[in-house]
Parts: sequence; structure tokens; C-alpha cells
Amino acid sequence: MDSEKKVFIVSTESRSGKSLFTLGLMKALAGIVPRVGYMKPIGQPNGEGTDPDARLVREVFGLSDEPADLSPAVMADAQADKDRLFEKIFDSYRRLAAGKDIMVIEGTDYTSAIAALEFDINAELAHNLAAPVLVVARGDGKSLSQVVENLVEVTTSLQQANCRLLGAIVNRYAPADPAETVAVLKQALEARHIPLFGVVPPDPMLAAPRLREVARKLNARLVYQGDALSKVVRDVKVLAMMPEHVLGVIKDLPGCLLVTPGDRVDNILAVMAAQRSPNYPQYSGLVLTGGLVPGANFRRLFKGSADSGLTILSIKDDTYVAAVRIAELTGELAADDMEKLELVENLVARHADIQRIYRQLGEVVTDTVTPRMFLYRMMQKARADRRRIALPEGTEPRIVRAAAEALDRELCDVTLLGDKDKILEIARAAGVDIGGAQIIDPKQNDPKLLEGYAEALYELRKHKNLTREMARDLMLDPVHYATMMVQQGDAGGFVSGSTHSTADTLGPVLRVIKTREGVGLASSIFFMCLPDHVLVYGDCALVENPTAEQMADIAITSAETARAFGIEPRVALLSYSTGQSGKGKDVDKVREAARLARERRPDLPIEGPIQYDAAVSEEVARIKLKDSRVAGRATVYIFPDLDAGNTAYKAVQRSANVPAIGPIMQGLRKPANDLSRGATVEDIVYTIAITAIQAQLTG
Repeated sequence: MDSEKKVFIVSTESRSGKSLFTLGLMKALAGIVPRVGYMKPIGQPNGEGTDPDARLVREVFGLSDEPADLSPAVMADAQADKDRLFEKIFDSYRRLAAGKDIMVIEGTDYTSAIAALEFDINAELAHNLAAPVLVVARGDGKSLSQVVENLVEVTTSLQQANCRLLGAIVNRYAPADPAETVAVLKQALEARHIPLFGVVPPDPMLAAPRLREVARKLNARLVYQGDALSKVVRDVKVLAMMPEHVLGVIKDLPGCLLVTPGDRVDNILAVMAAQRSPNYPQYSGLVLTGGLVPGANFRRLFKGSADSGLTILSIKDDTYVAAVRIAELTGELAADDMEKLELVENLVARHADIQRIYRQLGEVVTDTVTPRMFLYRMMQKARADRRRIALPEGTEPRIVRAAAEALDRELCDVTLLGDKDKILEIARAAGVDIGGAQIIDPKQNDPKLLEGYAEALYELRKHKNLTREMARDLMLDPVHYATMMVQQGDAGGFVSGSTHSTADTLGPVLRVIKTREGVGLASSIFFMCLPDHVLVYGDCALVENPTAEQMADIAITSAETARAFGIEPRVALLSYSTGQSGKGKDVDKVREAARLARERRPDLPIEGPIQYDAAVSEEVARIKLKDSRVAGRATVYIFPDLDAGNTAYKAVQRSANVPAIGPIMQGLRKPANDLSRGATVEDIVYTIAITAIQAQLTG
């Protein structure tokens, strides 16, 4: 989801010509790079079950992608489970983007009753797909100031939603003096930091339906087929007067669809004569209303005038209703309509600066990982190599529901520990399916397995005066049982803490599993899911007052954890002072920790001591530490002690109302994670996924 260029096309309102511009843009980009991909994440399926824009693009460009990937969701999905929505869209995007040079992503059409929600979803999609936004503004019927005001309002809202703005196209705009108006418009927009990539004029032919579309949408009966049903209906005119006046009206209406009551034989004959006359233009067709058609003798006359080429249709509506319905029709672009396709391509190529758009896309480089991107990648990584995760608190309803969701999302295999009947009853009451879970009651389990775990525990802890009898008793405790499952390789990791204290959860882990080679101590981090990126905070839950050596250890381990989860580590060791400005034992500890960490891992960008504002803000960094690789861009924040770390993560979590996933244990030989006792089902699912990934990394 990272190597290809991408652009998200969003409109300011409905009927802006966004879809036609998107088609023209793709045609033009195909002249620059060979592999242009397309996606419309949220579509509007029609009677054929697929979004018509996505279907048209697929047919025009001969794409082999599955229709369900090109447009994987509908607005109802956005109003239901948004997490599942984004996971589904990310899945489809990953498949579509494989091997592409550029991806063109089309936003929604604003045709639903919840246009405001559509805008928010478009912004969230663009942000989480890390796609710069190109705004297509509707220009017809608007003054220059209205166009500018509309674009300023929309682009401001997009930027407030953390979107990267590429620029704007003004579509269907035909001022009296195009050259002068475009120059003024460009100056007005770019003064507001909105790059203008072009002003595309309207073309009546694109909005006009072809005669076959009129016949289909009016459910018309073909009375006589002339030379072509593909003629473009440029206008509509009702003929209710006498033939003398009719001939006067229609003499300057080329391409017009003429409408007359079906019993007005005089007007029908007048139109047919005009169609054959060199003094009159060619018409797109004639519609007879009221369900009336002339009799057999007159139809014989029509047939005798076949060389006129006039197509005659009949509909049941009266003349007024028919005229209104026809006037409301707009043209639909078909994959085989080469005339209109070429017109779209030429309009966009002539009036939009495609080369500049492409160059600007190349300059938009980001290593930002949004929370949704992070969670999606995490889920993908977990299910790519499924491991077994043990859940010792199997009789806790939140754990049962989380286990069901983990199984449903295929994140891992699950073992629930506890009374089997009680676990199954909880699942039935919650209405969830845990049929795929292994359920073990340590008190009722295979005595040989229990004895094996007890003996293994005894061998590990006999030097601490643990007896075999004590080991057997401990094996009846689900947390100790889960610890030995992991230790003996029967589970990849375990998650506990929703009903157990941290000491009860981690005590067995630290005594039995212990830390991996080269790591001085176990520590913890939180993934802080801020609105537009994910940061790592450590240690906020475990190590109370680390020494300089321990702080260096936490910094290195946290950097490795960040990288394992797709976050490029830039490590800030935090203090009340930045650089060499402060003195005292606390800041000296951080300074020494940074020195030790750099000495052990020269490959990692590490800065310390550094204040939080200098670590997070590029503006502050330019003042306080301008030559640092970390300042202003830190992704991993190491706090000097538990007091500072725990306070900071809770302050950010509650004040900014953002998810904090953790604590995540690190540095262990095999993974085990401790939940907060207030953990939600969602929190538990995320922790299960993280534990599964850690199990992959530790083997």
C-alpha cells in the first residue's frame, strides 16, 4: 500500500462531472505510465449489482480486476461497522494496487440523503489510504467568487480532516472570457494555497443522452427504426401547433428530439418531409405520445419513406409528461461510445495539466502510518501465519466475545481456559460462535499433560524451593497453565489481565518464560493511535524507575517493537531539558541512556535528552535541535520513569480521546500480554492480534 503513486478524486457536490474527469485523467495518465489502476471504495450498485462508474472503467480499460474489489463497499457499510469497512477496503486496495504505477481512487457521488456523511467518509478514506486529494469543483451556474468560496470551504474541511491536498480542477465552467477568468481564478486559489490544475469547459454532447437511452428509460415502443438509435438528443421540442408553424419552429433545431401526440398525423408527415428536405436539419427522432399511433395505411406510408432515416417511438405518457421526462434525462457514457470517450479524453488532455499533476504526486512522499493503516496491517500480519493464543480468563464474557471475533477474523487459533460448560453458556448468551476454539479446563484436563507441565515447571523452579506438589497445585491455576502452554510450545503466547492483577498475570511469565538473550529486562509499550499517525510510548506500565542502562535497553527494545509493527523508529529519550541545556542527575541519566543506546545500536536514530515538544513539533525542533534526525519527527517516545510515562499516556488518551493499545510486553523469550481490567472487547482483540504477531517473531 506504499510504493505506488496514488490520487483520491473527490467532488465538491453532486453532478460535478467527477466520474467523467476521472476517466479522462486515467486515459491521460496511461500515456505517461503503463499500469494505471482504479478503485471506487464506496459505490452505488444499480440493478446489475455493481457500481456503474466502476463497471465502465473496467470495460473501457479492459481491467481484469474483480468488480467486488473495484467497488467493495456501499454507504450502508459505512454506517454499520466502520472497522470492518476499512479492513475490507484495504484488502481490496492491496490486491488492486499490486504491480500498478499509479492508483486513481474515486470518491462517492453525493447522491444519497446523507451527503455530509459521504464527505466525512471520503476524507477518512483519503487520509487512511495516504492518497493526496484532487478536488473536482462544479463550475456551471456559478460566478468566479462562488467557485473560489466553494473550493476554499471544501479544501479547508479536507485539511482539517488531516488530508493532503494535491489541488483542484474546476469542471463544466465556461466564462465569457476564458483566458482572463482562468488567470484570475488561478491567482485567487493559489493565494489560498490551492493549486489549480485546470479549468475544463462543458460540452453539451456529454450531457446529452443517445436515442437508445431515451427509448429504454421511457419504456418506449419502436414504431419505426430509422438510420440509428445512437443519435445524440441535443434538445427536445413539443409540437402542438399546426404544421405550418411546426415547420417554422423546427428549421433550426439539429439533433432535436421532437414530441407530438400520436394522433397528430399532420405533424408526423410534416416532420418526415422536413427530415428528407435539404433545407432542414437532421433530427434525432420523433416521439408519439398518449399511446397512440397512426393506422395501418399511414404506417405503410412511413415505410415508403424509409430513406428519411427518422426513428419513431411511441410512449403511453401524455405530451407534457413525456417532454418533462425527456428533458430530465442525462447521457450515460458507455464503454462502446467511442465518440464520447474520445471527447472526454480530449477535454481533459487539453484543459488539465496532467504532467503537473503527475509530477506533484511524485513529490508527495509520506511514511505516516494512520491508526486504521496500522490496525489493518496488524490484522493482515496476524492472519498471514496463524499462531495459537491461550486465554486463561475463559469464563469472562469479554474474553469469550473477543475470542469469537478473533476466530471470525482468522487472526489466530484460540484456546480458552476454564469451566467448559460455563464458557459455552456465556457464548450462547452473547450470541457468538466459538466452535473453532479449543476449550481446556485445567482441573479436568488430561492428567498426563497436566503432570508433564507440572514436572517441567518443577525442573525450572526447583532451585527456588518449588516442590512437585506445589507445581501440580499451580497447574490448576489458568494463568500458570497458560504460561506452561507457551513455555512448552503448545501455544504461541497468552493474554490475561481482564480479571487478574498485573502481578498475577506477569509474575509467572517473569519467573518461567523470562527475557530473551541480550535483553536486560522486560518492559512495555503502548501504541498511541493519534488521529493521523501512531506513536510508541514506553515504558508506561512496568519498569518503575529505570537506570540509564535499563532506559537504553527499553529504548532499543521499543524501537525493535515499533519496526516489527510497521512503524519506522525514530527514538526520543525524554527529559525536562533538550540537548546540553540542562544539568542534574535526572537529565544526566537520560543523557547517559542515549549514549549507551547509540553505542549499542548505531543504526537507530536516537536523540536524548529531548523535551516532548521538540520531539513532536518540527517548528520547535528547528529552534531547539535543528540538525537532529529525530527532533520534530520522533515515533518512539521513551519516558524517564513510570510516573512520567503512565501519566503521559493517560493524559493523551483521555484528553485527545484516542485509543491506546497496550500495555504490550516486550523483551520476553515468548509473548504474554497483560490487559487493563477495564479493557473492552475491541482492546482484547487488538491485544490478541499483537500477541499472535509477537509469537511469529519469537518462533
